[in-house]
Amino acid sequence: MSPRPGTMLRPTGRGVAVLGLCTVMWLLGDLARVTPARQLAAALLLMLVLGAIGIMVSSVGLRARRYLVDDAVPVGSTARVMLELTGPAWITVVPLGRGIVREHLPEPLGGQGDLPLAARMPHVLHVGRRGGHGLGPYSLIVRDLLGLFHLRRTVADDLRLIGLPVIGAIEPAAERATGISRQSARRAAGSPGIGEIGPLARPYASGDDIRRINWRASARTGQLMTREEEPASAQSAVIVLDTSRRENPSAEVEDALVSHAATVLEALGLHGWEVRVVDASGDEITRTGRRRGLAGASPLGREADTVEQRASLLALADVDFDDDAPGGIGQDHAAGHTALAIALGPDDGDPFSGLELDRFAGRAAHRTAIALRPALEDPRAAPDTRAPHRARRGGPARRIGPADGEDFGHAHEQHARRLAAVRDRHAPTRSRLGTWDLVRGTAADTLTDLLTAPEESPR
Repeated sequence: MSPRPGTMLRPTGRGVAVLGLCTVMWLLGDLARVTPARQLAAALLLMLVLGAIGIMVSSVGLRARRYLVDDAVPVGSTARVMLELTGPAWITVVPLGRGIVREHLPEPLGGQGDLPLAARMPHVLHVGRRGGHGLGPYSLIVRDLLGLFHLRRTVADDLRLIGLPVIGAIEPAAERATGISRQSARRAAGSPGIGEIGPLARPYASGDDIRRINWRASARTGQLMTREEEPASAQSAVIVLDTSRRENPSAEVEDALVSHAATVLEALGLHGWEVRVVDASGDEITRTGRRRGLAGASPLGREADTVEQRASLLALADVDFDDDAPGGIGQDHAAGHTALAIALGPDDGDPFSGLELDRFAGRAAHRTAIALRPALEDPRAAPDTRAPHRARRGGPARRIGPADGEDFGHAHEQHARRLAAVRDRHAPTRSRLGTWDLVRGTAADTLTDLLTAPEESPR
């Protein structure tokens, strides 16, 4: 339980014992006229005075602030946090006390941990779950050198650290099998159907190819009109996340599904697709357009792509798997121009039950549904993904130095390797679910393994 914000000064158990012994010795010396008892009482009283002076001096200027160097990092990675004293705290100049900073962190960030008190306290936090996590309060704890008094100053801030989905890699063979690559997209292109827009007509401009003149529109408008083709239908895709409520939800599976959705979203963007990501209710989670930085060296285009990618990851980080079936799951959200559809959901024995997947797919030529179950039946067998400084209770937080910056961007890769070490022995399988290819696997399987899974052998 986290302490309340504020300042609390109290004697320690040792201080109470010294105070009690001092009182007894003083009374004994005063009543029995025992000189050594009076001397002992005076010595104990002097200890209390020195302890009080030490704690008072140590509390002068004891103010701190905390800020995030990385406010959003992939799950399994580490985020840099800076905690520093805001003024010239006397405890750093006159060592009359000993202090620590105790961070009351939530479990997804590693739980409670301590830092040695200093002017600057850079450290790292391990992010174990997707979504936004409040850092919670932190306490400046100081004791005098004799350990007689205890000062706790608790500060609460509104800092939140976001665990982002992990973007993995998809091999070319898996992209071709699913229709993500450009070659497959062109083969999937079809003629406009119901709800799709055909060629548009715009006024003729000097330099337009005369073969593209729309004579019918020209006759209707009285001026030359040129055909302007709409983007090919095969360049629009939809990703469906089955966010319907489950009786026994698995955080491992939910995070894996969202990370796979982020990976597919990234792969589709790199191949020039326009993508929508929707939940089980049909509500749009995020949308991305064609990548602006793909054709040629366009710094502004790459920057715009980076901003769009971050916005999509933040939207996926907040996805909750709590949609109710009676609330109208998957109703009337079909898109006629969709050429590729990928659905992701948990496998509870009857995957995508109650979800009318065809409503999302429109006229998609490629339809793939991926259902995942937990990688481990016994959660206690899962590897310890806590940061090293959280592995044993009461251990100090890991301090960082100048050489620690190179591995921040690769920590999630180490997390992926640890996850691969506990993969289920059963490989993913492929079967049919209506008009969809249904792939069933575990949360430890990579997207490449899932998308290239072989057909399930008939029994």
